[in-house]
Amino acid sequence: MSDGADKPTTLSTSALARQLEVPAQQLFGTLKDYGWIRKLEDGWALTAKGEFEGGEYRHSQRYGRYIVWPESLAEHPLLQALENNRMLSTAALGAPLGLSGKTVNRALAELGWLRRGFHGWELAEAGRRQGGVQLENRQTDMHYVLWPEAVREAPALAQQLETLRQAQQPQPATDLFAEAGECRAIDGHQFRCQGLRQICDWLYMAGIVHACERQLPTTEPLRADFYLPLNHLYLEYWRGDDEAGALKARMRRRECYRELGLAVIDIHPEDLEQLEDFLPRQLQKHGVQHL
Repeated sequence: MSDGADKPTTLSTSALARQLEVPAQQLFGTLKDYGWIRKLEDGWALTAKGEFEGGEYRHSQRYGRYIVWPESLAEHPLLQALENNRMLSTAALGAPLGLSGKTVNRALAELGWLRRGFHGWELAEAGRRQGGVQLENRQTDMHYVLWPEAVREAPALAQQLETLRQAQQPQPATDLFAEAGECRAIDGHQFRCQGLRQICDWLYMAGIVHACERQLPTTEPLRADFYLPLNHLYLEYWRGDDEAGALKARMRRRECYRELGLAVIDIHPEDLEQLEDFLPRQLQKHGVQHL
């Protein structure tokens, strides 16, 4: 017979987070806020409170020193409250609408709830008032923010995400005019075709300064679809339903780009279905930075 009862099962902090069904970084942040652990340069350390709650150290050749907790800690009232107030990543916020975490981060930044920092996304005061929580990835030192589920119901965000969802809907190969004759982009620019509006929305949400219908540096009355002044880069959308006059003007602009040595990105209707992949790749070739 053994000299004592089996030791209680212990869980690493990450395993405890999985049992509670919350992001691991949210649990680390919460335990820090409770005063159970404190951040060191090379990891986490237990405090007296943490030891009182059953926290212990373990060592492994792969992970070095780490903290484990009794499995029963999952029933602690403070952690139960955490489970009942689950925080969501931007990817989880956008999933029901088919939006990526990157797109949701841009929407939050446009609302002034986030700002792009050197180490990732940083929570702004307006976002803090909405319940956002700033966290840091221990492996990469990159910052990110988690949000309460209720933030989905915030009118400003809900409207923004719905607008982006509609903007990402694939357009027909022959891009149609807006039913009312014009459609307004998020930044207020107006267009007579949905494809141009979709490109404008993407540029605006990506934080890229751009002009619409910009006159080319020529005496001829030729205007580009988009111009990025900080990068001296033009964008042309080759619609499938251009009338003869519009197509002739577009072909003449192409000649001018070549003659004057101007940088231009051509966008076609089929590219709209994968704009989030297509534009960043093309813009990167010209050194364009974006959110």
